[in-house]
Amino acid sequence: MKFTKVIPILFSLTTTTLAQNFCSSASHSGQSTKANSNTTGNIGGVGYELWADSGNNSATFYSDGSMQCSFQGAKDFLCRSGLSFDSTQTHSQIGHMYADFKLVKQNVGGADYSYVGIYGWTRNPLVEYYIVDNWLSQGRPGDWVGNQKHGDFTIDGAQYTVFENTRTGPSIDGDTTFKQYFSIRQQARDCGTI
Repeated sequence: MKFTKVIPILFSLTTTTLAQNFCSSASHSGQSTKANSNTTGNIGGVGYELWADSGNNSATFYSDGSMQCSFQGAKDFLCRSGLSFDSTQTHSQIGHMYADFKLVKQNVGGADYSYVGIYGWTRNPLVEYYIVDNWLSQGRPGDWVGNQKHGDFTIDGAQYTVFENTRTGPSIDGDTTFKQYFSIRQQARDCGTI
């Protein structure tokens, strides 16, 4: 059985207003580009990517960092919009980053595991990381995401459970062994600042 999912996600890549104002007034703006197949690109200085292993999928990406994604019949699906760095700066040189987000779910059903939030990579060490503030599956991602649980932590007033996993496979540096870290919010939210 095939299911259709439409996931409009609004991201503001820098925060200058309170999250409550963002949550009530967020909308897509700026230039847009539509993708109907696997692709990466850049619009208004914001990188984007649509990738799926199968199915009927599409996305519209906006220069303000927001996106609207739809997938049907995909077993593995990625819809991403955000900033990318070229590995020439350390974390301390880049500094703290914030993202306001607002998630609107429509016609969601049949999704297996899923993550909505922040995703990225670091080098030296090579790490894939996820900050998960919401999900499309019936239940919260749990112990199956990592082989080591580091515990629960309070971050910005909310509880997150942190898991670590060692994986061998595709990475930003080719097929290799690397660490994954998942920080999963205990109570999902549709809007806020990460």
